[in-house]
Amino acid sequence: MPPSPDEQKHLEALSTLLEAQGLGAADLLRAITALAAVKQQETEENGGKGENKVFQDKLLLYPESEDAFIFRYGTTKSKNFYLRIYCKETKQLFKRSLRTSSKEEAIVKARGIYSDTYGKLARGEKTKSLTTKELISLYLEREKKRISPLPKAGITKETYETKKQYLSVWEKYITDELKMGETKIENIPPDRTREFQYWLGRQEKMYYKERKGFSADYINSIICETRRMYKEVAVRDRFLSSALVPQIDKAKGQNNTDPKRHILEIEEWVKLATYLRTRKYLKPEGSSKLEQAKRAIFREYMGIAYNTGMRPKELLGLSWNDERTNNTDSKENQLIYKLLEVRASNSKTGRKRTVNAPVARRLERLEKIYKEMGMDKQPNHFIFRNPTYERQEKNIPYGQPAFTKRLDKALIEAGLQEQLEKTGRKITLYSSRHFYTTLRLQNGLNIHLLARQLGTSTTYIDQTYSHIRIEQNTDKISQGMSLLKKLQDL
Repeated sequence: MPPSPDEQKHLEALSTLLEAQGLGAADLLRAITALAAVKQQETEENGGKGENKVFQDKLLLYPESEDAFIFRYGTTKSKNFYLRIYCKETKQLFKRSLRTSSKEEAIVKARGIYSDTYGKLARGEKTKSLTTKELISLYLEREKKRISPLPKAGITKETYETKKQYLSVWEKYITDELKMGETKIENIPPDRTREFQYWLGRQEKMYYKERKGFSADYINSIICETRRMYKEVAVRDRFLSSALVPQIDKAKGQNNTDPKRHILEIEEWVKLATYLRTRKYLKPEGSSKLEQAKRAIFREYMGIAYNTGMRPKELLGLSWNDERTNNTDSKENQLIYKLLEVRASNSKTGRKRTVNAPVARRLERLEKIYKEMGMDKQPNHFIFRNPTYERQEKNIPYGQPAFTKRLDKALIEAGLQEQLEKTGRKITLYSSRHFYTTLRLQNGLNIHLLARQLGTSTTYIDQTYSHIRIEQNTDKISQGMSLLKKLQDL
């Protein structure tokens, strides 16, 4: 496209000017190219935004390298110094205001930032740093979003609270023991944390103080959660390289082939159940009507727990909608047995199941207790409702802590606690599940049927209660060993 008359006049004037200076078209092209290069450099140095910001009072951070320097922007009014770092390894550019107009102070600040930042740039990490407390907060914030009422779809509130408690122990260790609470995680030497397990072993317990020391399982659970936090947040989000993750030695537990589960012996359970039926327990002198109702409800809870093997959480989450009569039972058995449906949302495994148990009369007694307290019964009401006056109309179920306290007290009053301590046993609400499983196996219940009743796997039952299957099969194990028996008598 030919130039316009005005453009033609400008070209002729430029040509005359160049000839007067002894310059040609090639000289003009070189000048334009040089100007373009300067403009491009200026654009790159200003974050690629093409702004006309000129470096002023530029001073190299270290004389031997031009990759880092402080400067002032010519267009700003504050005249504060800025730091500019260029990483050759990753070709990343880093800039930050030093918030000071003093050159001496700017140099000191810049060198401190450079020592913390260049390694991160070279490793491809984020230049933002976190303290241990900030890392824990970020991790828990994400874990909180995973809370779900549906099993296996996320985590429960109880699991979240456990994670929170575990990491509070880790924060206490970093802050109190290592004195590095304000230290950035990348500046904590990985090998400084190796002896975490020994530090924790010296700490005083808040609960179960009668047992000395923390178990290896508890210590290792904290270690696993801590490692997960560093992996899922610090490393994954590039706050930290994997080489700088804290090294934590796991605790080694003593190999023990004895049964792990603490349960009552049959005679002990009979003694406790008998005591819970006495007037001394149900209606102690001077007790209120409300206290008597609470004691009666706990009694029925214990009876149902020991006759179903249900997990405490599953049992406390039952509503009247979840109980029904088995139409295939005889009329006589219908007065004794009930089917209890464990909803998927109330099950640890996330799978629905039905429990068949002799609890019909206990449920009738519970209904009577609520009626005497003036509490109506609706299908959606919890079977184990809290009868406290301010909660009667709110359909609030009992929590495990309340029943745990009553169990501890009942064991003492029934005269069982002393024997339990002598034998090193700690009876909890969950012990009822292990008692039920043990008793069913000892009485020959098919393991597959038992697994469906409990909502667990046959593999778990076999691994956890294998000692029972050995104990109950003396005749089968000794079959064909008559010769050895004779030799034993010689």
